[in-house]
Amino acid sequence: MTSRIRAFESIPLLAQLTPAERSLIRSWTNEQNYGAREIVFRDDMPFSGLHILKSGNIKLCKTCGGKEQILELLGPGDVIDLIPLFDGGMHAVTAKTMTVCSVYHFSPADAQRLIATYPPILNALLNLTSLRLRKLAELANDLAFKNVSARVCNVLLTQANSVDSPNKQLCLERPLTRQELASMVGTAREVAWRALKKLERDGLIEIHGQTINILDAVALAART
Repeated sequence: MTSRIRAFESIPLLAQLTPAERSLIRSWTNEQNYGAREIVFRDDMPFSGLHILKSGNIKLCKTCGGKEQILELLGPGDVIDLIPLFDGGMHAVTAKTMTVCSVYHFSPADAQRLIATYPPILNALLNLTSLRLRKLAELANDLAFKNVSARVCNVLLTQANSVDSPNKQLCLERPLTRQELASMVGTAREVAWRALKKLERDGLIEIHGQTINILDAVALAART
């Protein structure tokens, strides 16, 4: 089995299908390649099909008046935008690459064929849609009711938990820059940086260039 086939068969969305079913579905896709900081689609574009990230990192965001709010960070195996698959409308978010990326793309017709033919995939996509709606509700709550320091702590913990590292090391350059951290928090970069430095002075984190080490996750969580 080639590495290309292994990458496709490892997609979590397809986990309940047989190898023969996954092989057939792979024939419905085309692979798209992007450089860093390129647009996969914008939130004002008609539905362009189902996209699944093969490699790299992508951010889902909304932009208004030149200000960007990052809604979610995606990695290999993640489905990029779900809402227009079900309602047929425009893309609900902008998807922008953070690194060099490869994306599996289903045309709109093949995306509809996918969910009509394979109920386990439809159920998985509905579950994923519910999870993302819950995350958006939590983000709205944080932006409305929590201060910048609490939001910074929450982002750090969330991202550290997604990194396979025993000391919860979080790299801010790849996949997350300081500006992108601020865009996740919903504030200016300078304000987010001051909050980070305060956490460092309090002994909760260490900042080394573009790397943050979380020293006391329990204390950090208490501030969220």
